[in-house]
Amino acid sequence: MDYQQVGGLFRATLVPHLQQAAEQQLQAHLEAEKFIPCLLQVVMGADLDMPVRQSGSIYLKNTIMKYWKAQEEDEKRFTVANSDKELMRENIVEAIIQAPDIIRSQLVLCLKHMLRSDFPNPWSSIVDKINVYLNRDEKECWLGALFVLYQLVKKYEFKKAEDRAIIDRPMQHFLPLLHTRCRSLVPDASFMSAVIQKQILKTFFSLVQFTFPLHLFSNANFISWVDLFLTILQREIPQEVNKMDEDSRSGSPWWKCKKWAMQCLCRIFERYGSHVVEKQYKKFAEFYSKTFAVPVMEALLRLMEQQRLGVWIAPRVLQQTFSYIGKAIGSAPSWKLLKPHIQVLIQEIIFPLMCHNDEDESLWTDDPYEYIRIKYDVYEEFVSPVSAAVIVVHQAAKKRKDVLKPLMGFCQAILTQSPGQIDPRKKDGVLHIIGTVADVLMEKSMYCNQIEGLLEVFVLPEFQSPYGFLRSRACWVAHYFSKVEFTNAELLARLLNATRVCLTQDKDIPVKVEAAIALQFLLEHQESGHDFIESHVTDVVRAILDVIRETENDDLTGSLEQIIRLFSIQVTPYATDLTRQLCQTCFQLLDVNNDTTDDDACKSMTAIGLLSSLQTLLVAVQNNPHIMEIIEQDCGNLCAVILQHGVLDVYEEAFVILSQLTLNSISPFMWQLFPLLYQCFCDDGFDYFVDMVPAVHNFITIDPPAFLSNPANMQTVYDMCTKILENENCGEDAQSHACKVLEVMVLQCKDTVSQLLPRIIKTVLERVTKTVKMKLCRSMCLQVVIAALYVNPIGVIEVLEKLTMPPTGEPVCSQFFSQWFKQADCVRG
Repeated sequence: MDYQQVGGLFRATLVPHLQQAAEQQLQAHLEAEKFIPCLLQVVMGADLDMPVRQSGSIYLKNTIMKYWKAQEEDEKRFTVANSDKELMRENIVEAIIQAPDIIRSQLVLCLKHMLRSDFPNPWSSIVDKINVYLNRDEKECWLGALFVLYQLVKKYEFKKAEDRAIIDRPMQHFLPLLHTRCRSLVPDASFMSAVIQKQILKTFFSLVQFTFPLHLFSNANFISWVDLFLTILQREIPQEVNKMDEDSRSGSPWWKCKKWAMQCLCRIFERYGSHVVEKQYKKFAEFYSKTFAVPVMEALLRLMEQQRLGVWIAPRVLQQTFSYIGKAIGSAPSWKLLKPHIQVLIQEIIFPLMCHNDEDESLWTDDPYEYIRIKYDVYEEFVSPVSAAVIVVHQAAKKRKDVLKPLMGFCQAILTQSPGQIDPRKKDGVLHIIGTVADVLMEKSMYCNQIEGLLEVFVLPEFQSPYGFLRSRACWVAHYFSKVEFTNAELLARLLNATRVCLTQDKDIPVKVEAAIALQFLLEHQESGHDFIESHVTDVVRAILDVIRETENDDLTGSLEQIIRLFSIQVTPYATDLTRQLCQTCFQLLDVNNDTTDDDACKSMTAIGLLSSLQTLLVAVQNNPHIMEIIEQDCGNLCAVILQHGVLDVYEEAFVILSQLTLNSISPFMWQLFPLLYQCFCDDGFDYFVDMVPAVHNFITIDPPAFLSNPANMQTVYDMCTKILENENCGEDAQSHACKVLEVMVLQCKDTVSQLLPRIIKTVLERVTKTVKMKLCRSMCLQVVIAALYVNPIGVIEVLEKLTMPPTGEPVCSQFFSQWFKQADCVRG
């Protein structure tokens, strides 16, 4: 087929009533020689409509990702022909250079997959091609070549130093060229110039992200790189960019250049240039400290001065700047320069960021659930300027004397203003600072005796504040002071009661979330406070469950589990209702009838936490047969749904619950789940066999008559264990567990297992003849045969005499007894 015909098929895929037929024709031509290069022609066909080319680029990317490399587990599956691969390797770089952005992004993904398989052999020539285009005069060639070089460097980004020689050799040549290109573009304010600079900085960062190749940098050329970073960081942003809205500004290549320059500086200092580095970087760290500690800090302080004066700075640049300063506090040369400015930095720059602001208020009012998601998103902490600024405050207060006292004076001055004068948002910021340094205050004799007074005078009243954000902050502060050694029992009681009321009665959901977490930590560290909550346990548990259902926040599951564990006696009377609510909430989170959602990972984490709480509840009522009988239906149904729908994220928790439900007795209902275990094992449970073993063990040992009433049960267990023992990829830990299950079944079913004994013995002894790294695995295999000898000595001896050892053909019997006596000290029944 020529590319016009293929282009016609892609055009047809965009027409609903022609789509299916066109896709079938494309699939039919997939294995034809020259089809893959033809796809590239379609993608690059300037005479074709952009939607057609874009559709072709996605199809090409998917095809290369799926069929470029042969799969070991499926050797018969189609793989792109070598001749087509060669044509792709010859043309992909030029295609990336010439393609528009919307197409280039797909081609870069093609390149990434091709490099993973083909570099350095058979595609070492790509280095020469990159060099050719980087040495051209056209900027378009530079940009395309940089995209290719970046993917090449990314392949080795996280490799150890000894595995990076293949990329270090070309980078020795490319680094000076990249520096020259970037430096020449700095005065150029054009869009293309900024994009090229950004790509050079990204490539540099990828090169030094995990390992710093010291041999690629002399002192002089490294100085030139840092000078380049600082120049980019401090240069003016074009006026037309400043007129954009904030999101557009952040995403512009000019601010992206500053972000990557700052990221390079941060990474180099944090990993290779600070006072705490690996041995091989000690000399470099000394060089960095002497040469760059002052100029870099001066540049950052100038940036901070701009922030203080109200000049807009992109959030990621701000975050990286705070991150660098936070680490530099521990460095003597950096601190010497930073020290005179630290109070201004904290009070005039960081403090406003730590206060509740208009954006927070808008989100709190319009979408409190999104407010919660952002505030508790662990990934947000890595990119948030506020999170990085908080670390600066904490590090300064903890590591440097003469910081805490003026800082607390600043806080006190605001908190002691008359009620009519104090700004509620500033009060929030002050409490944010105080909670941030809580651990430092508790360690200092000057402050530790004043903490209870601080909590009573400035924190407790805010639990009843008319401002929701201040009630939330009061709970947050209580959380961070939860380790205080209270001398005033009444104060502790009031604090716990206020937190409980916020959880159970507050109208704002963010307050409830913060209260639940605070209550968890207060109860964990204040044992004497348990009595104050005991009579309210039911309300507290229900409130936490309601909040979890509303917010799907996994941080709260720890609070629920803590309450159940601490107040197991009080929870027991309500165990039935609580179990039902836990199971219903899990069903809601797992939503097995829905394919995917954007927040599946968050929901799975919350479900895991709830299942952990359910495990804790089952432990609490384990010795109450009546309650166990009632709740096993809900728990069993939940586990059945998890296994039937293959919800792998929560398999481990489901297997633990199954083992708990079968620990003391096994009802007819639970026996219905036993075949489901086997089905799960066959479908995708090999990796979870070890987690299944406790439940399988219970089914064999807790009710032997019921287990033996169905002959298929023994065969099921034998099949599971055999598949594990015969699969080399399962690992010896799983195989040891399989042997233990067989041993238990042999001993437990001694009157009916005889028919399976020859096959069991043959299976475990064949495993012994293969490579065994773990002594335990060998001894577990022997123990199965020893158990069989105990059950049926004459029959087993006969089996051993008939079996022979490959490849010698010697009888197994003498070899077995020899191994047994050699490992007698390891054999345990």
